[in-house]
Amino acid sequence: MKSKSHCLKVSASNTVASDAEQISKLRASQSPIAISLQRCPTWSSLDPLVFKGYWDNDSDGILVNTGQTAYFTFDTPSRPRLSGGPLIGEYIFEQMHFHWSVDDFTGCEHVLDGHGYAAECHLVHYNSKYQSLEAAVPHADGLAVVGYLLEAVDAPNPNFDMFIEGLEQIKKPDHSVALSAESLAWMNREDVTNGSYVTYKGSLTTPPYGECVTWIIYEKAVQIGSEQLGLLRQLEGADSVPIERNVRPTQRHPPGHSVIYVKQVKSKL
Repeated sequence: MKSKSHCLKVSASNTVASDAEQISKLRASQSPIAISLQRCPTWSSLDPLVFKGYWDNDSDGILVNTGQTAYFTFDTPSRPRLSGGPLIGEYIFEQMHFHWSVDDFTGCEHVLDGHGYAAECHLVHYNSKYQSLEAAVPHADGLAVVGYLLEAVDAPNPNFDMFIEGLEQIKKPDHSVALSAESLAWMNREDVTNGSYVTYKGSLTTPPYGECVTWIIYEKAVQIGSEQLGLLRQLEGADSVPIERNVRPTQRHPPGHSVIYVKQVKSKL
């Protein structure tokens, strides 16, 4: 692994390219994992991720209760695209879903410095060089998943209002509702999309658990009101039973596995 000082000796453009290539060669592991930020090598040379066509998309999306989670996708061939950071090339947005449990501390899948949160949101993307998500899964560079940790607080977060209104209409399995791209406005904040994050090579946290994912987990949790979060817990699965928990336990780190802490440093004018 390159040291930070070595990164500073090459040009900015070469640094970004070589760092992304270095991350792409990391050894993969099963996900999710517990992460200690102090033990991670810290890099500050990567650019922030670039989000195109998410909350600023003219097309409507569809929110579905799959019986296992709340699942959002766009009903259009023109999908949002993700690039930058540790990624080589562009990744196409496939879907967004959530994980949660019965309390406010075990609903996240990834754990940072021993701190658990109420829920975790995953934005799933596939590499644009493959034809589809299914075609990308067999490949080590197939998927990129952006994870947001959700922290339950007393006051509702107004940026979630449109999305919460959608949850109210999909309580039963297989129910769906159309939502505009504005329902993703909670992500349209500098501290959400441009913050520091950890990245590593890992796996899907649902079957088939393929080790094909570049994970990007933002360090700063996104606040959501406890009552708003309660709408997730009211979603019903099989036999009209509420989905109480859909979290995979943390997995062991294999030898040689690496997690990188990408610290976003604002340039001084």
